[in-house]
Amino acid sequence: MLAGIVVPGREYTAQGPLLHLADRALRDRRAHLETISWTVPSGLADVGPEPFVRAHVDAALHRAHQAAPQARPVVIAKSLGSWAAALVAERGLPAVWLTPVLTADDVVAAIGRSPAPALLICGTADFVWVPKAAQATGKPVLTVAEADHDLRVPGPLRRYTDALGTVATAIEEFLDGLG
Repeated sequence: MLAGIVVPGREYTAQGPLLHLADRALRDRRAHLETISWTVPSGLADVGPEPFVRAHVDAALHRAHQAAPQARPVVIAKSLGSWAAALVAERGLPAVWLTPVLTADDVVAAIGRSPAPALLICGTADFVWVPKAAQATGKPVLTVAEADHDLRVPGPLRRYTDALGTVATAIEEFLDGLG
C-alpha cells in the first residue's frame, strides 16, 4: 500500500490539473492520501522556502504514518514543493517532481542524492527548467516540449490535454513500479 503526499506549488493548488491527476492515480491504487494546502507567506523566497515546505511535508508524513503505518510514502510535489527534496532524500522516499525548481542548486543536489526512485517532469519553456541540472540528478526525466511551468503547451487545448495524458501515464507507471 502507498501513502501519497501531494504537495502544491506557490500558486498551484492540489486542484490544479497536474496534482488532480496525481491524486486520481493514487486513489486508483487505493493509496492513503495526505494533500497539503498552504498559504505561502510573502517574502518566502527572500528567507528561503525549504523550512516552510519541510514543516508542511513532515507534518503530512506524520499524519500518513498515523493513519496508515504500513503504507509506503511517496511524495508528488509541484514546483515550490520541490523544496522538500532534502527531507525526501533524508528519508529515502520515492518522489515525482512536477516542474521542480532546477535553478536552485540545493534542490538539484537533494534530488540527486536521494537513494529512492524519482521522476522529474519538466517543460522546455519552463523558467525553472535547466536540462543539465535535470541530467545531473541521475533520475529519469520526462520532458514536455514547449511546455511552460504549468506544463501547458501553446496552441489548441487538445495539445495541452495530450500533454496532461502523457504526464498522467508517467505518474501511473512510476507508482506501479513502486510495487
